[in-house]
Amino acid sequence: MDAEWIVSLLMQKLQALLLDQATFTKSKFRNRVQRATNKLHLLEQRFRDAGNDQQMVRRLLGAIYFAEDAIDTFLTRVPSQRHGDSSEKFQPFTSLVYLWSQYLFTLKIQKFMAQIQVVDGYNNNISGLSLQNVTSHGQQQRRGIVSTSSYLDEEKDAVGLEDQVRELVGRLIPEHESSQAATEVISVVGEEGSGKTILARIVYERVRIKQHFKIRVWVNASNFEFRARDVMFEMLKQVDEIVAEAEEPPLEQDLMSMLSELLGADRYLIIVDDVGMLEVWERLRIVFPNSNNGSKIIVTTRNANVVARDSSPTVQTCRLKNEESWQLFLKKACIPEDSFSNNLELATFKEQILKLCGGLPMSIILIGGLLSLKESSHDERLSVIENASNLGGDIFTFSYQELPAAIKPCFLYMGLFPKAFEVPVRRLFLLWIAEGLVSHSSCSGELTPEDVANAYFEELINRNMIEVTKWRSDGIPKMCCMPGALYDVFSPKAADMGLFYVHCKSHYTSGDLPPFAVRRLASYLGINYYPCSDQYIQHLRSYVCLSKRKRGIPAVEIGKFLNKIIDLGLLTVLDLEGVYKPRLPNTLGKLFNLTYLGLRSTVLESLPDSVCDLPRLETLDVKHTMITTLPSSIWMRTNLRHLYMDWINFDDMPIPSASKLQTLWGLSISEYSPVLSTLNKITCLRKLGLSFSSTSQEPINNWIVQLTNLQSLRLRSVKKSGERGSIKLVTSTTSELTKHQKLLDLYLLGVLPRPVDVKRLPPNLKILTLSMSGLRKDPMRMLGRLPHLNILRLFAESYLGEEMTCHHGGFPHLHVLKLWNLMELKELSVEEGAMTCLREMEIRACRRLQRLDGLRHVTTLKELTLTNMALDFAKEVKESIGTNVFVRVNEWKPCPLLA
Repeated sequence: MDAEWIVSLLMQKLQALLLDQATFTKSKFRNRVQRATNKLHLLEQRFRDAGNDQQMVRRLLGAIYFAEDAIDTFLTRVPSQRHGDSSEKFQPFTSLVYLWSQYLFTLKIQKFMAQIQVVDGYNNNISGLSLQNVTSHGQQQRRGIVSTSSYLDEEKDAVGLEDQVRELVGRLIPEHESSQAATEVISVVGEEGSGKTILARIVYERVRIKQHFKIRVWVNASNFEFRARDVMFEMLKQVDEIVAEAEEPPLEQDLMSMLSELLGADRYLIIVDDVGMLEVWERLRIVFPNSNNGSKIIVTTRNANVVARDSSPTVQTCRLKNEESWQLFLKKACIPEDSFSNNLELATFKEQILKLCGGLPMSIILIGGLLSLKESSHDERLSVIENASNLGGDIFTFSYQELPAAIKPCFLYMGLFPKAFEVPVRRLFLLWIAEGLVSHSSCSGELTPEDVANAYFEELINRNMIEVTKWRSDGIPKMCCMPGALYDVFSPKAADMGLFYVHCKSHYTSGDLPPFAVRRLASYLGINYYPCSDQYIQHLRSYVCLSKRKRGIPAVEIGKFLNKIIDLGLLTVLDLEGVYKPRLPNTLGKLFNLTYLGLRSTVLESLPDSVCDLPRLETLDVKHTMITTLPSSIWMRTNLRHLYMDWINFDDMPIPSASKLQTLWGLSISEYSPVLSTLNKITCLRKLGLSFSSTSQEPINNWIVQLTNLQSLRLRSVKKSGERGSIKLVTSTTSELTKHQKLLDLYLLGVLPRPVDVKRLPPNLKILTLSMSGLRKDPMRMLGRLPHLNILRLFAESYLGEEMTCHHGGFPHLHVLKLWNLMELKELSVEEGAMTCLREMEIRACRRLQRLDGLRHVTTLKELTLTNMALDFAKEVKESIGTNVFVRVNEWKPCPLLA
């Protein structure tokens, strides 16, 4: 593993330090920092292949981490000067402490220079692959993600697996199986990278499979040894989310009993992916009841002996044949076969590819992704293949080495999460930025760090080094993870380099000591038993907790742990997303360096007041919590970029300044609020979620018209009584939505003018949600003219009419249609030639709906969900819709545990 990217990160820190004019009061201190920066710049090119000498890498990492500690410790000790606290600036004692801190810091910089001098003398022996520069962000944005529309094609990676797909489907739905057949275990066996998970996923998403098995569950067992209970609880959520959310059993045995009872009620299909050890399967197998109704369990594993005792049939994934390998490569590399100038050229290139990849789908996908980015000649492509061959055909390592240096730490950071853990893309981007992996200095022109993070993500997707596990219906990635085969290689290496440390055990031995002081900590089971020695806490910058238990022990543990590290003051990232009610110390405000505080879905009821006084805070996320108030001092945070809330009201003072704010989600403004007069100070927003009084809309409209960078907008209009208010798309002076070229997602809750005028909506809208709109004229003809619309959601009382028609030619790009609680709707008609791309449709609680005509014309439809609909209506639709559409019927009732 090379160390070039670590050098780059340190250079960015030093450069940011030099740009801060208030940091150094003496020029000689600044000069020493400048010399260290210059030295690193000269050495950067020489470190690109230092990975050939692991001892040298360790020495280099030690020196760089030493310098990083010096910088962060210095900045922590002098927060008042750096943030303009004039009350202390000229106090003699404070000034003396400040000068002494500068002096100690520069001594450490001198020591760092001496340490890297050894590496400087080593540079003549360093040689290796030349790394390309970071791909142009502009080019990446134009190119986009190759897979953007591939979420529509559930079998996009099925090349070479067609026979196994047929075999596995045949075993799941045999022609002559008795309806009382015992539960059967089927193993899918193959070596690493041979396509086991892809095969299981293709079958799992088949319409026939969805129709045959009422219950379907997918779990990954690769980390089962560390989180057995969590895996079972994840299964419970997929079987019955309402029961799972109502009460979490305190004991694993209780959880197993509940899960077994729920599974026994209907025919089920369980996919247990990536079972590596016999003891893992032994603990899981007892959960699955023998339902005697044809239920099936699929286990994917590299080791056939793991489930040999329980598995009767086995499906083997093998290396692809030459022609299969070639077809998969051409598909992933985006190279048409007729692009080769002559047969000899094709034969040579094809032979090289087949030899290099050896028939392993993962290797083919990686090398195809790499070459898809290179708009180059045949000779240049061959050069890439030769370079990969020089590494002994290690495609994984070669794909990593070919990454631009700036993107490498972003890729490796994915290894901090558990294997197969689905990371929200939103969360990943914000963490990359907060961790300094995407720096402000890497931006140019109008690009923001968020833009750069998106460009890095797109490059990793196009190279097939990050897998999108869930897509939004408009084609935007929602959840992602590192492919399992890559995770097994790179997560341990990243930890060995000191990028992060994972706490996932209840006991430790001397052999568990990390190679470097822990800087980024991820805990999977909570933080109990985490060692408190200096090596483990003294230099901690980031803490990411991934425990999802509801019981109070993790919350108490986190509080105690934070009390240990708060006085150290180095923490920049505190991510507790999804942790149930963590205990936050009142002294949290001492974390002067904290830039990211993630508390989403924690169900917290309050925050320490000092949180809003953190000087470097850039992201505060309290969405999906019970927090109803925040101190008004939050608006004084001039570095704040993202504020996620749940409809919090700030009526006690106007907004002083928020010039960097990109996200303002969940702000509630009441009538005559002083906030109304100061909204125009926020001008850079990309995401806005706002609740307001309908009588105060004109100043809000005048403000929104200035927000030309808006990408997502949610407006809720309410009256004093709490009833729905009105939303006017235009005022006497402005038309606030038509000029918003970048606005793609619009949610309007409130009574709209009648009828809806498409000319008043954003021209490039992809997602539109209407709720409480009170429309009496069928809006579908008008809305169907929106040329780019992917998702349309008409929620409660958005339409009050009895008939609705989707007209010929309307909604040319619509993928998802949701109709909820349209209580007066009786007839829904779909003309031939309407909604020609529709994939998913849901009708919920439209109790008076009696006729659904023309849906057969929509040949692209894959899934129709009927929730809380009349049983006769649901039965009639199922009989008329055809076998190519999966019809899901839900009848949601209040859970007894919640009553």
